[in-house]
Amino acid sequence: MIEVYMLRLDERKAAALYPDMLKYVSESKQEAVRRFRRPIDAYRSLTGEILARLAISKRWQLSNNELSFCKNEFGKPLLDNAAIDCEFNVSHSGDWVVCAFGDCPVGIDVELMKPQDLSIAERFFAPVEYEMLMSLAGNRQLTYFYQLWTLKESYIKAVGKGMSIPLDSFSFLIKEDGEVAASLEAGASAAYFTQTFADDDHALALCTFQQTEPIFKELDYEELESLLSMLH
Repeated sequence: MIEVYMLRLDERKAAALYPDMLKYVSESKQEAVRRFRRPIDAYRSLTGEILARLAISKRWQLSNNELSFCKNEFGKPLLDNAAIDCEFNVSHSGDWVVCAFGDCPVGIDVELMKPQDLSIAERFFAPVEYEMLMSLAGNRQLTYFYQLWTLKESYIKAVGKGMSIPLDSFSFLIKEDGEVAASLEAGASAAYFTQTFADDDHALALCTFQQTEPIFKELDYEELESLLSMLH
């Protein structure tokens, strides 16, 4: 089973909960969070780890003290406990922080769909994707760009090899009914994709290696504060 926790950021509420959330992460994470120049960036980063800790604690019945994170050679965050078959991934952008988790590799990406110089697509997208993108008009073009971008990010995050996988080595076609057709690089494992929107301004994509319907749960700050007691 694949689950996704989603939280819409509220800067005032995040600031109020910030000191309490900070208590539940490692000293190195606390230091990293405090280095952000803008408070909102600190809130995004900290909330992402808190969502991961809550998800793992609840799903795998672990206390917060048992949770220690590391990264693979490509920078993908992992639970530093080989005895637990736990996979998770975090993303944040604009107004949203999201965390996907389950018992198979997962990758998730959320992006604020702000104005973009679409010439970047020619450099990073496969030719078939770029041609499709250029055939669209108006706002649909920008939306389709972010749909493709989040799909690509979700895939390389699920595989766990980051940008060592060229973004133009695999491609997607998003059909009119929203179905995603993927053409992955040679030798790739079968992957399954969900492309959706957190709201009108944020594209979101999920990649898993398990063919199952993901469960999305949107949390609010009252629930988040209540769930923090799980981490004691």
